[in-house]
Amino acid sequence: MSRKLHSVASYEQWVTYLLANFPEEKAISIAVGGDYEDIGVYEHALLRTHGLRDDSFVVDVGCGSGRLANQLKRYPALRYLGTDPVPQLVDYAQRKTGREDFRFLVEKENRVPVEAGHADLVVFFSVFTHLLHEESYAYLEAARDALRPGGRVIFSFLEFAVPVNWPIFQNCVAWARSQALAGHLNIFLHRADLRIWAERLGFNVVEMLYGDQPIVAVDADSASDRVPPGRYPLGQSLCVLRKPQPGEAVQPAAVVREGA
Repeated sequence: MSRKLHSVASYEQWVTYLLANFPEEKAISIAVGGDYEDIGVYEHALLRTHGLRDDSFVVDVGCGSGRLANQLKRYPALRYLGTDPVPQLVDYAQRKTGREDFRFLVEKENRVPVEAGHADLVVFFSVFTHLLHEESYAYLEAARDALRPGGRVIFSFLEFAVPVNWPIFQNCVAWARSQALAGHLNIFLHRADLRIWAERLGFNVVEMLYGDQPIVAVDADSASDRVPPGRYPLGQSLCVLRKPQPGEAVQPAAVVREGA
């Protein structure tokens, strides 16, 4: 859905089509890839594992139709901002969540509209998978500025090393061979490059986890009737970065070039 390749406009058209041809809840679920509740539970569980507190300030970039927000609404003291470029999804997320203090914004620029140093967690689920590398890097710059010292960025990504991601790439190759003008941009990232990005941006890498492994730990507090406690694969890989405390060193990327 890169802003630069006009995919946002085509996605808005797709959402409009779905809403015109299906009941709203089904249309919204299809628009964000299905499994509305399941994915929301997974995302909530990942935040609990990686620093979520009852009073955290969470910025959910690419919030879509509110899968994560709908899970986080259980925390009375939690502060939340969700942004997405598609107005219909933002409207649904606001209504679905039902928290007047939760903020939702239609945001079409690659920015994090938060006062510097105030966010505890900035999350990008299935966002960098649809952006040019330069756009994702710019988002990480903005997230760094928005975070308080010790705050974390959590994002999912596609990588060639995960076999379940390979069919996505094959579909992209088929699209590239076709004469179709419209398509869904899917971008793969390499974890060695992400380590270089982290060093350049001044982040420390907390974890990088393979998406086909059971990296989601759903406990009793994040489970639902559909998703019982247990461990689940996310599908996409996960990267967790932390903004250092004042005076804390940034870890070097430790990437060894072949032949060096």
